[in-house]
Amino acid sequence: MHIVDLSRLTDRVVGRVLSAQAEHAPDATWLMSDDRVVTFGEARQLVSRIAASLSGFGVGRGDVIAMHMDPSIELVLTGIGASELGAMFAPMSTDYHGEFLSRNIAASTARVLITDAHLAERYAEVDDMSQVQHLVVTGTTDLDALRRPGLTVHAWDELLSSEPIGLPSVAKYDDVLMMWWSSGTTGAPKGIMQTHAGLMRSAHYWIADRDIRDDEVWYSCLPMYLGGAYTTALWPSLVSGTAIGIDPRLSVSKFWDRVRHYQATQIFTLGAMHMFLMQADECPDDRDNPVRCAVPVPMPWSDVPRFKERFGIPDVQQAYGQSEVPCRIFAAPDDGTAWRANAIGRPVPWLEVRLVDDNDEDVPVGEVGEIVVRPKEPFMLFAGYFNAPDVTAQTWRNLWHHTGDLARCDEEGQYFFADRKKDYIRYKGRNISMVEVEAVVAKHPDVADVAAFGRQSAELESEAELALAVVPRAGVSLAPDDLACFINDNAPYYFVPRYIEIVSELPRNAQYKTDKVALRSRPLAPDVWDRDLVGFEVKR
Repeated sequence: MHIVDLSRLTDRVVGRVLSAQAEHAPDATWLMSDDRVVTFGEARQLVSRIAASLSGFGVGRGDVIAMHMDPSIELVLTGIGASELGAMFAPMSTDYHGEFLSRNIAASTARVLITDAHLAERYAEVDDMSQVQHLVVTGTTDLDALRRPGLTVHAWDELLSSEPIGLPSVAKYDDVLMMWWSSGTTGAPKGIMQTHAGLMRSAHYWIADRDIRDDEVWYSCLPMYLGGAYTTALWPSLVSGTAIGIDPRLSVSKFWDRVRHYQATQIFTLGAMHMFLMQADECPDDRDNPVRCAVPVPMPWSDVPRFKERFGIPDVQQAYGQSEVPCRIFAAPDDGTAWRANAIGRPVPWLEVRLVDDNDEDVPVGEVGEIVVRPKEPFMLFAGYFNAPDVTAQTWRNLWHHTGDLARCDEEGQYFFADRKKDYIRYKGRNISMVEVEAVVAKHPDVADVAAFGRQSAELESEAELALAVVPRAGVSLAPDDLACFINDNAPYYFVPRYIEIVSELPRNAQYKTDKVALRSRPLAPDVWDRDLVGFEVKR
């Protein structure tokens, strides 16, 4: 293990960090995928060859390399190779095809596109790829079938045919290293640009409060077109000089087998991932795993002891962040603090954090406000939205980055996530948090999962009716009337929803979070429980 010294701003460049690790321990394992292993020394050589080949394609400072790939060693090496030239790499959603894929390719402005063979088949649906001059394909496929006028098609192995470029690279600490795209839940996806300095420093802070050992192994099965895989595993492994196991996707049934395969000691799960793991059938070897630290975000602190006991994990932490802030905004370490049920922690020391109202005035203790932040050191926020200066300016108004998330703070300084600002609904003059409604419903013994969301009110355009989509526990028949009574008995009367729909599962996005957009946009089910139609009387 060799934790790179990042005290100098100019050293916070991914290629320099990789070179430092390669010089310190060239034969130490860095990247693993199934049984394939790449050492730090090998990675440095491969990155140099890839950079040389991309340079031959005309790639230079400020260019964008689009990547349409499953998580893989090839994705990591190619992305870093592009960064050595001062270019940025921009992974795209592997769920995209047709018009969505076409729009994302165009929005990236990329002249070089790297893709996997099974995803390249989708390009037959893309009418216009005229901006793309070079298409590089991993895996086995008919390259001739992908050729178009003005487009040169390459096998990925061709990137390794060039002689390594000389060191040092031309990349600088303030260059954009990579760009990931927002989920697009409030419009077209936005390209969130992150610098070398920001991502390397955030990786340093991610490992700073952990007892990192020589045999540390990180594990990631998150999609690599989103930020979590990089900020919680890949870049921390690079900065700490330790290994990482990369799988292309989550398998609930094989998760712990994969952890054991890589001998992973550090895991991060997001959205419903850890809920799926807890709902899986118990196995005799659940505790037989090497994990020392888990960060399941979000997990109520009341559930943490059960998670630790079942899987034998000594250290379970909580955190809150967002794509625009490359590390964390709040942290809740497992240090004996008496964290309350849904606490996301306290602000991290490298950011200023406030809770404000719509006029950017501080809200009183105990009241809900929007989380706004600004850094105490350079590059700890994103570098803006790609080709969207107006959106960037609106987000950074009044010299603070507006996260669009709501939280409250108690008298002890513990913070609690309230909701996405756009997911707060207004009903009969009240603002209702979907997170708080879901927390109440989840306490019902027959509820396995729940999503609360708003449906447009027929009376007022500015208001919404509260709706629930509820997944019952296996083998249980859950009556909506009984659930409504439970909510009425355990929460303010206005938490009783207008609509309750019993479903077999909730729609999920790539971050394993509930897809509220899908829920809000689909029509009412014919058998939906309607409080007004059934004549349910709410007790005040």
